[in-house]
Amino acid sequence: MTTKKEIIKEKDFLAILQTILETYEEIAATRMARIRSSVLDSRDFLLEINAIFQQVKSSYNNQIVILMKKKKLKDPTKLTFIKRNGKTLYVFVSANTGLYGDIIRKTYDVFINSIKKEPGDVAIIGKLGLEMFKADRTSAPVSYFDCPDNRIDSEILKKIVEHIIQYERVLVFYEQFNTVISQSPIITSISGDPLPWEKRENPPVKYFFEPSLQKIMEFFEKEIFGSIFQQTIFESELAKFAARMVSLDFASENTKNRLKQVILAAARIKHQESNKRQLEKFASMRLWK
Repeated sequence: MTTKKEIIKEKDFLAILQTILETYEEIAATRMARIRSSVLDSRDFLLEINAIFQQVKSSYNNQIVILMKKKKLKDPTKLTFIKRNGKTLYVFVSANTGLYGDIIRKTYDVFINSIKKEPGDVAIIGKLGLEMFKADRTSAPVSYFDCPDNRIDSEILKKIVEHIIQYERVLVFYEQFNTVISQSPIITSISGDPLPWEKRENPPVKYFFEPSLQKIMEFFEKEIFGSIFQQTIFESELAKFAARMVSLDFASENTKNRLKQVILAAARIKHQESNKRQLEKFASMRLWK
């Protein structure tokens, strides 16, 4: 049977925990609100930019091959103006800390299943992702980057882009915000290669390139590449803040319910103690008669 001392101790602990959970929930909500509009506004724009990148890379295959031959490359099928290694890179954007519900795990599951189907190199952002990957003991070359959960560090972001831009094909696995109570794993190709479900049957779009096709492709493969990747980091940050807010709200409600039970248990013990004192009082009165 739970003692009065244990009940009081648990009641005090739950009251403190409730305060902490509500504080962290408010912080997560504030951070989510701060970046939500900018991330969602940028999403559609950069999706269109990425689509144009894919169209330019595919529609003007013949023109690019001619330029490659002029540069005297041995492999004219590589549609790039940046020296690449011909490999595929899987990038997993995770987190350093917990309290994000199950969204990190769901994203990781999509990520690891893709690697098992088609092996490639791995880049992981965040300690949780690295721990999950090590636990799986998957034999794939891995690079790790430690990036803060609550802000975007431009220097770290620059190092990541410098690393991933050398790959021929780059797939980023991250968390996407749908609504405050719904976040989902998503895959984005940021190297100008459409994913299987993104391939369109529409006729190719023709473009006029100014000042030249080479300059445009260089711009896409350097500047746009980095911008699209940065958007995936912002998307992940927004989704994680929302997931944390929901997770903390759930924990807060559970704590409230448990606190109510403990308060009732404390009241029950107090009532039992009162009854006991009354019985002892009546018992002593009988002795004096």
